[in-house]
Amino acid sequence: MRDDPVFEDEQKMQRLSVGVLIMGVAIVSTAAVLIRLAEAPKLSVAFWRITIAALLLLPVWLRPQRRAAIQALSGQQKWSLIGAGFFLGVHFATWILSLAYTSVAASVLLVTTNPVWVGLMSPWILGERLPRRTWFGIIVALSGTAIVGMDFQSGDFSNPALGNMLALCGAIAMSCYLLFGRRVRPSLDIWTYTSATLLVAWCVLAGTILATQTPIHGFPRQDWLVFTALALGPQLLGHGSLSWVLRYIRAEMVAVALLAEPIGSAVLAWVILSEIPGQGVWFGGPILILGIGVVVLGKRPKGLEKSGRAS
Repeated sequence: MRDDPVFEDEQKMQRLSVGVLIMGVAIVSTAAVLIRLAEAPKLSVAFWRITIAALLLLPVWLRPQRRAAIQALSGQQKWSLIGAGFFLGVHFATWILSLAYTSVAASVLLVTTNPVWVGLMSPWILGERLPRRTWFGIIVALSGTAIVGMDFQSGDFSNPALGNMLALCGAIAMSCYLLFGRRVRPSLDIWTYTSATLLVAWCVLAGTILATQTPIHGFPRQDWLVFTALALGPQLLGHGSLSWVLRYIRAEMVAVALLAEPIGSAVLAWVILSEIPGQGVWFGGPILILGIGVVVLGKRPKGLEKSGRAS
């Protein structure tokens, strides 16, 4: 038994980080239900979630050393940063919009498949070879994705086929965000990177709002509470907690813990919205989660260790 103050401090930090990880996963699990509670158009929800979060991070962006860090990037890194922010905006627009058409359980399950798409794209974009176990996990996850994604008849939802497709687009956009971010994230601290990508994502959502003529005002008080809760909770506190624990817990363990998000979201939707998942979710969901678990426990592409989902 070691009687070492440094060792005891490390043990305390490990226990604290596990608690913070559980809290972070629980907070991000509330995002889908909060979005469904808003009466505003889903694109408006996405816009105000990012707007409030970006405003809260504005003091970070205005600090001279943050802007200097951006200016010190190479031209390729700057384009990668813009690309990451662009796909982050696309992720929020498509995934949040999917919740207008399909169930919380199906939407969150499908948008959580981003490790699968990162794995599929890595050999072609990054020239990385994946081990057989990872390929096996991808095949299993895609089988579960097909079962969940093709369940078009269950529940009282306006257009499950469209909603499921939008959720998958959100997952693919998040995968592109991770791949672009890989090239620039090691050169920036977490707050500089987060504030910069959120700023670009805001531009994407603002452009989408203008192009679709979606209203951004005139909503009831409950919606503004939802917008604020989404920005403070899942966006900043939830994902901020997950970023913090990466200093103390291996990235693949954090990724495995995040597989509890679809389960937590589905339970909350069941309790709060009386939303019972369809047969496709019951049959395909466990297969999908199993496949993703195999993928994230396989050899993860170098440089993606400190990335994560942004829901």
